[in-house]
Amino acid sequence: AEAYTRLDPVLSEVTLPRGVIDLHRDRPGADVPLVATVSELVITPDFHPALVDLLLQAAEGVHGKGDVFAPPGLFPTPRWIDLPLSTEAERFYEHGPPFLQRYLPFWAATQVDRLKVMLIPLIALLLPLVRLFPPTYRWRVRSRIYRWYRELRLTDPTEIASLAIEDIETRLEEVRRIEREVAKVPTPTSYAEELYALRLHIDFVHRRLDEAREAAARESIPQD
Repeated sequence: AEAYTRLDPVLSEVTLPRGVIDLHRDRPGADVPLVATVSELVITPDFHPALVDLLLQAAEGVHGKGDVFAPPGLFPTPRWIDLPLSTEAERFYEHGPPFLQRYLPFWAATQVDRLKVMLIPLIALLLPLVRLFPPTYRWRVRSRIYRWYRELRLTDPTEIASLAIEDIETRLEEVRRIEREVAKVPTPTSYAEELYALRLHIDFVHRRLDEAREAAARESIPQD
């Protein structure tokens, strides 16, 4: 047996221990030297890569515990082969089962593994967009508030004393409309400061117009 293994590296010398077949009857009655060869799992080039991992996992489940001739963990093994080792099998022996297959069903892990070629450039494309999202969101929320300043400025005249009472009433009604519309604006809590600042400015313009209306009303009262 030793001579055969020296001449052909594919062969291995193994020993059938005494009594391993029937310990009670002592069979075999002595250690028996034997020559063993290794079975190879062979696939064709068109074999799906995802199935290689399943095939090796199944082989590990069947042969990984060892037997009379092989200790636990010896098979499956990349040793004693005379055909090229597939890339998937080489990765399995080096790193174990794919990371995703440890936590996801086979179909889901396979789909993610097949899509990773597309996911990597997609993630690279999305990263700049993700960085643009906070400023865009901030601009979108603030635009709901700041748009009312344009209308508010039209109701706040610089020469308020020269306005007739009818013009003041028209502007007051416009300010009230702005107040009602602003009250309906949905604003996140983090942007409440801008909303309350707008309300303060609306109230400021409202008070100015009220004072101007009172002043105009006093001037219109006949004096004795």
